[in-house]
Amino acid sequence: MKSTISDRHFHDEKAAYAFVEARVWPNGPVCPHCGGVDRISKMCGKSTRIGAYKCYQCRKPFTVKVGTVFEASHVPMRHWLQAMYLMSSSKKGISSNQLHRTLGCTLKTAWFISHRIREAMRVTGVGPMGGEGEIIEADETFIGRLEGQPKAKAGWGHKNTVLTLVRRGGEARSFHVDSTTIASIVPIQARHEGHLSALQ
Repeated sequence: MKSTISDRHFHDEKAAYAFVEARVWPNGPVCPHCGGVDRISKMCGKSTRIGAYKCYQCRKPFTVKVGTVFEASHVPMRHWLQAMYLMSSSKKGISSNQLHRTLGCTLKTAWFISHRIREAMRVTGVGPMGGEGEIIEADETFIGRLEGQPKAKAGWGHKNTVLTLVRRGGEARSFHVDSTTIASIVPIQARHEGHLSALQ
C-alpha cells in the first residue's frame, strides 16, 4: 500500500509546482504584479527556473511563490510541501531539529521553513466561538517541561498547562495558562465563547 508521503509532488520539483499552482490558481495563472489573467505564458527556456511565467500585460516574470509563504526563498518547493505535511500531521508537533534531520537540509533552513509555516497557520482577528444551539467543550492537558523545572517522575507540576476550547464538530483553540483554576480559565472562556448552549 502506497503512503501519502510517497506522492510525486513530495519528491519531484515540477510536480510540486503543479500541485501548488492547482491550488493557488484553480482557474489558471494570475499575475501577482498587475492582476492580469490574459496574455500570460509559461517560460520554457533551458536556463529558465521551474514554474516561471511571464505576463505580457506588465512585462514582468513571476512564479506561484510570489505573494505566498514560499516567496523570496531558495528552498525547493518539494521540501516546503514535505515540511507542511509533517508539521500538520504530527499530533505533538515537530521541532526544527527533527525537520532538519528528516528533510536533509541545514538547521537554519529548517528553522526558516517552520517559522514561516507556523506564521501562515496563525489565526488572527477571529470572533467568538459557538453560536445558537452549538456546544463548546473545554479541557486541559500538560505538555513539555516548564523552564528551570527539574523533570519529575510523576505528576504534572513541572509541565506547561494548555487549555483547549473545542466547538463540537468544528474548530479548536488552545491557550497556555498558568493553572487550571477557575481564575485562570474563566477569563479565556469569556473572551472566546459566543452564545453557549452548554460547556463541558
